[in-house]
Amino acid sequence: MSAQAQLPQVVRLGVFEVDVRSGELRKSGVRLRLQEQPFQILCMLLEHPGELVTREELRNRLWSADTFVDFDHSLNAAIKRLRDALGESADAPVFIETMARRGYRFIAPVNGSSVPSGIEVAATRERTKSSFARQWAAFALLSPILIIVLVWAVWWHSSQPIEVMEHKLTANSWENPVSSAAVSPDGKNIAYADNTGMYLKVIHTGETHPVPLPPNFSADVDTWFPDGAHLLVTRREQTGKPSLWSISIFGGTPRKLVEDAWEASFSPDRSHIAFLRGGELPYAPTIGQEEWVINSDGTDPLKVASEKPNTWVGPPTWSPDNKRIAYVRTNHGWAGGTSSIEVNEWQKTRAESIFSDSRLGLALLWLPDGHVTYAFDGPDQEGSGVWMVTPQQSSNNSTHPRRITQGLGGITQFTGSADGKVLVLLRSNEQTNISIATLGAEGTRLLANKRLTLDQNFSLPFSWTPDSKAVLFVRNDSPQIFKQGIDQPLAESLVTSPSEHWISQARLTPDGSEILYIVVPKYVGPETPASSIFAIPIGGGTPRLVLKDIRIVNVQCARSPSTLCLYSIAKGKTLVTFRFDVRSGKSAEPPQVDPLAFGWSLSPDGSQVSLFAESRDQQKILLRSTSTGKTQELTVKGWTGLATADWSADGKSLLVSAKSHDGESVLLNVTLDGKASVLLRSRNDILWAIPAPNGKLVAIPQRTFTSNAWLVENFR
Repeated sequence: MSAQAQLPQVVRLGVFEVDVRSGELRKSGVRLRLQEQPFQILCMLLEHPGELVTREELRNRLWSADTFVDFDHSLNAAIKRLRDALGESADAPVFIETMARRGYRFIAPVNGSSVPSGIEVAATRERTKSSFARQWAAFALLSPILIIVLVWAVWWHSSQPIEVMEHKLTANSWENPVSSAAVSPDGKNIAYADNTGMYLKVIHTGETHPVPLPPNFSADVDTWFPDGAHLLVTRREQTGKPSLWSISIFGGTPRKLVEDAWEASFSPDRSHIAFLRGGELPYAPTIGQEEWVINSDGTDPLKVASEKPNTWVGPPTWSPDNKRIAYVRTNHGWAGGTSSIEVNEWQKTRAESIFSDSRLGLALLWLPDGHVTYAFDGPDQEGSGVWMVTPQQSSNNSTHPRRITQGLGGITQFTGSADGKVLVLLRSNEQTNISIATLGAEGTRLLANKRLTLDQNFSLPFSWTPDSKAVLFVRNDSPQIFKQGIDQPLAESLVTSPSEHWISQARLTPDGSEILYIVVPKYVGPETPASSIFAIPIGGGTPRLVLKDIRIVNVQCARSPSTLCLYSIAKGKTLVTFRFDVRSGKSAEPPQVDPLAFGWSLSPDGSQVSLFAESRDQQKILLRSTSTGKTQELTVKGWTGLATADWSADGKSLLVSAKSHDGESVLLNVTLDGKASVLLRSRNDILWAIPAPNGKLVAIPQRTFTSNAWLVENFR
């Protein structure tokens, strides 16, 4: 029960009145300015006059577990503001007495009652009057000292660090993550979307209402219109390109603004809209290849940032003067990539980079005071979180970055209020666990399925040991390769690279005696190869370099008696695949060049490669002979949205991950004539499946993630 519910509507404290319903403190009928937290503290003290109210009780009532704040400082500041409003000090309390290191109690009469029992009565009015002259004389003598002390106090307070507050606004589980969120121009509401629809939430009270939408209309919230009554949203169809729409928070018919557009933002004067276009990926819907600007009514589109090879751009944000847009340009999709913040004078289509870092996320927001907020992603929690920088007009210049806040999880979206004082961000936390499933004799069904990894890391399996008793995998939080037995609770580290590198994949050589893996430097110079392939004995030992190349994205070998090993690099819009020997390195044979593929798998006998050469939103897999180069199409009957395909242990079928029509993740066994059997259905995201050499077991990584909206205040 709240403090207000336990008090009468109006509480009188001499010349003061506390109006509990309206949340007002009045003195002789004149309303005093008092913030919400000091008022709530006053109400809690009035609930129990004369009794101790502990600091812990105040914390539990006023600061929820989801609020990250320096509690002691915040409570002391709130008590001081309350005492200032009541005209008293801690040294000479009339209303609120401090109980050292414990809490506070209210000591003045309430509603004309006597002073609470056990509390000494304050000095009488007559005594006060008789001492007034002496106090005034003392004040006159001490006033120069008081002025000095006051000036020092003001300086000290202004020099203290700003207390940044971060508060969780939504509490969706992994089963229903928040996909987008935006704060209203006045900073009082957020609009957000999840799997069940779109909602409007009052930040102060938490009151939530659905936004009325037509049937079969689902969309992500990009930003608000300046009237505070309409939302600019991105609608993503099952087929076709995304589009931008205007919808009313009160209902009605949505209005389409522009086709083939997503991730939009308004200019500060609300005359233009910037958005993304070109090359949207199904697994990364918040990036594009081009930045565009149109009038706010959807007319006069202008391309302001064109495609660059091997790079993608993130959502745009506007400068306060409406003349520039900023966005993150990245090539993180391939090994050795980095990211930079670009500032573009959109009317001149001239861009320059002001800041680069491999940890940059895509979320970006240009504040009205000229600061740009951005996010660092990745496992480096020392540097992750929200940061702020002020871009300068000249290239590669900016003020020293300052961290606003720090927290676990990647930040995928920023929006801010019109005055820039309220920031709402979308924070996601991912984890991938490996499960071990037992296959039926016919390979078309699973007999059992249990979890192997029991931690919260992002673990990705790539191979088994030759005896099928342990899985080899890598983690996103560590440059290591791990081995874990199927009957063991903990993993064993086999190899660790220097901290400035990442390890990608862990594949076996044809005879199973060594593990091949890709090493990618976190920071790449202009003349440094972006990646290398190393080998290490299966039982651990000293790694040896096999070869170096730029942007290695995959490596696999067939099983003995075959000696075939392949690796691929990403080069422009193509995938270039080379043969190599695990001892001597790259072969002199001409490479195979394909359109940029999402992944490929080499059959156990080395005779065929399976790959997706166009996009994931299809029902066809390409099968290419490694000896003749001849390619045939394998149509998976009754399924679209195929994602990955790995060969079964006997090479007679493929283990394919896909999405069902209702959005459920599935694992299929697909024979070479296109017949599909469902092995597993899951609300988690099934990434792929790695069969054990004995053909009886399969390692399946499944990804879950939570995503929620957070409020950040007092960061400026």
